[in-house]
Amino acid sequence: MTIKTAIANYLVQCSDIKKLEPLTLKAYSIDLKQFYEFVGLKALSVSELDKTLVQSYIEEISKKYAAKSLKRKIASVKAFFNYLEFEDLIVVTPFRKIRVNIKEPQRLPKSLSLFDMEKLLSFLYSQKHIKKIFIRNLAIFELMFATGIRVSELCNIKMSDINFETQTLSVRGKGNKERLSVVNNPHVIFALKNYLSVRPATNSPFFFINRIGKQISPQSVRFFVEALGKTVLDKLVTPHMLRHTFATLLLEEGVDITYIKTFLGHASISTTQIYVASTTYKQRQILATLHPRNRIGGVNEG
Repeated sequence: MTIKTAIANYLVQCSDIKKLEPLTLKAYSIDLKQFYEFVGLKALSVSELDKTLVQSYIEEISKKYAAKSLKRKIASVKAFFNYLEFEDLIVVTPFRKIRVNIKEPQRLPKSLSLFDMEKLLSFLYSQKHIKKIFIRNLAIFELMFATGIRVSELCNIKMSDINFETQTLSVRGKGNKERLSVVNNPHVIFALKNYLSVRPATNSPFFFINRIGKQISPQSVRFFVEALGKTVLDKLVTPHMLRHTFATLLLEEGVDITYIKTFLGHASISTTQIYVASTTYKQRQILATLHPRNRIGGVNEG
């Protein structure tokens, strides 16, 4: 089988059988197209893809990309070879004998302070009487802060996913895995019900819709949040920062990290552990600048 055909078949499987998210599929397509453009000059069929050729590709892209992008691109190719082996299109994946150790610098997630969140919410509540779209945006913001939901998850919420009687929200996360979020803050409940009272009549099953009655897009939500941050705080604010803020503020309140893992829909606790580092950094800042001992000079130092 040709490499091009194998890649096309693999992407179809990712879409139709694995039901991968559109953004994940797009990333796979880009990464495998890049891989094909490199190896296609030296090999035609999948049987010609050997360890040497794959290593050459890794060495080539290692010169161009930062650690995070590099890890993703290699992971995309590795998953493709696993598919080839599973489907008996190759005897064994060359990755079994390739060691890849990419150290990605750990970056603390950017989050907002409680004071920042209060300013953002105050502004949104002051605007909700002006236009119906502000009522919708307030409901979006309240729900993101209340649940730490991903922007793609938020846009995919359907009318049937929210149960006001049980105060629960069914969320479909990465890999189409479903989790149940509790939405019991009275302000959030009010914001959601208020939005429903002005939501235009439409056949769309999605909870949040745009001006023409269709499913709202992640790009629209990002634009709204970024514009809000610039207007109120004069800095960049993204939907993912709201997710980080949700986790960080809960951790600062003493909520067990295993609960936060569940709230966020993380598959592994190691993914959630980064917030521990984030709050430790915040503690250092507070103690270095606000601890009363800093105002006391040396006492009987010798």
